[in-house]
Amino acid sequence: MATPAPSAAPVSRAIPEHITDALFHHAVDQSAIAISITDARATVLYVNRAFCAITGYAAEEVVGRNQSLLSYKSTPKTVYQELWQALTDGRSWTGRLLNRRKDGSPYVAELTVTPLSAQGEGEPHYLGMHWDATDEHRLSQQLTNHKQLIESVISVAPVAVALLNSDGRVVLDNPAYRRIASELGGGEPAHAVMGALQHSLGEAFHHAVTHRRALSGHELRFERPGGEARWYACSLAWFEERSTLPDAFYGDDRSDYQLLVMHDISASKRQEEALRLAAMRAMLSEGEFNQSLRETLAGAVFQLQRPVNLIAAAAALQKRRCGPGAVCDPLARVLADAQAAGEQAIATLQAAMPPEPHEPAGPVNLNEVLRDVLMLETDALLSAGVTVDWHPAHVLPSVQGDPAALRNLFRQLIGNAIEAMNVRGWRERALFLRTAAHGGQVEAEIVDTGPGIPEALRLKIFEPFFSTKPSRGGARGVGLALAQEIVSRHRGVLEIDPRHTGGCRLLVSFPASRGGAAAPEGHG
Repeated sequence: MATPAPSAAPVSRAIPEHITDALFHHAVDQSAIAISITDARATVLYVNRAFCAITGYAAEEVVGRNQSLLSYKSTPKTVYQELWQALTDGRSWTGRLLNRRKDGSPYVAELTVTPLSAQGEGEPHYLGMHWDATDEHRLSQQLTNHKQLIESVISVAPVAVALLNSDGRVVLDNPAYRRIASELGGGEPAHAVMGALQHSLGEAFHHAVTHRRALSGHELRFERPGGEARWYACSLAWFEERSTLPDAFYGDDRSDYQLLVMHDISASKRQEEALRLAAMRAMLSEGEFNQSLRETLAGAVFQLQRPVNLIAAAAALQKRRCGPGAVCDPLARVLADAQAAGEQAIATLQAAMPPEPHEPAGPVNLNEVLRDVLMLETDALLSAGVTVDWHPAHVLPSVQGDPAALRNLFRQLIGNAIEAMNVRGWRERALFLRTAAHGGQVEAEIVDTGPGIPEALRLKIFEPFFSTKPSRGGARGVGLALAQEIVSRHRGVLEIDPRHTGGCRLLVSFPASRGGAAAPEGHG
């Protein structure tokens, strides 16, 4: 083996006189690190006790033999080539080797080999120090494997995952989360989720954040620009990361992180929505039919009541003519019989009239009511070629009322707007919807681009039994009387804007309930 190139001259260090060679030898022999000294041909000249404990060889079994007796067959040759190249250049080498013990079992050795300066003209010697790094290697590999496993699971998981630091910045996410960001038109979905959770949960959200309580399975709806809405079941958890800095070794330096998981439940929610709309459509159809029947019977009673009243007046007049003691003549008897028959017919019609619905009133979000109506009227809007411009208020106070009746109200108003625009040759067909809250009132605005309502009919259309259109959906045309009745029942106001041109603009307002703001309409 060639003599290594001369290294830099060693720095002279003064050694205290009381440190003897024997003390040096004892310190090396008692070291917990395996120490060996070899010559230029890697022949072992000295080993300490730790060397024997790690390798299983006694000192006499190793001294005089080549260091290669510890080499394990699977160690690449390139590792040894790098080692000897460094020693030949006079440099120390540090790395890991796979060694074998006396019993043949392998172990990972964390090794440092340092050239020793030759005294005089003699050959160089090498100081080897190593320790058993098998356990550390195993733990490191387990940590790497677990990390790769977790990353693989998160990457292929159907749920979106995002990790946020204490500043709210997303520091880790997966492909599913990035797809959501793309679908929602950019931005950070995690920030939208946090805002929606804060709005919908209120104090419960602040309590969970303050006390690091997990939130699980909260459903949120997000509108997509130009696409279908998305529903996500969102869960939030917290964990703390301990600092890896040396000065935090005995300290308690930690960083807070939030783990957000978003599960796309849009398919199941659409199925639920379809079933709900089918049930709602059936309920509204039944309600419209009953209302139409009530209106028809009420009209019949109204029309019948007048002749019955005339007959009653004629009978009373004839009775006075005959005098109090006279026997009633045949005309008086006929009039009395006709009056009784008329009153019996009126009673029969009134008994056949379906009862008014009395559903329990509660807080209602007009955004949800209008969304339901738009979904119910989708086929009618598409067949008429009407475009919808829908601007719901982001946060809207609820109103106290009957949700079925309010759906029926807006279905009548929107249905009338569709019919007004669905005439042959009418080109501009657009429907504008907006909700807002002002001065304790919740307002809904409905604007169509139809021919509008002539000024002479703006009051007449609210009269019972008046309609400018044929019946739709099997219902008897009763104009906007039903809508006006529902609005009045909810202490609201229905107005036609007389200053609006180029169509019809309806304004409906209700007093806001005192229960506070409703949940936000959506984010994204």
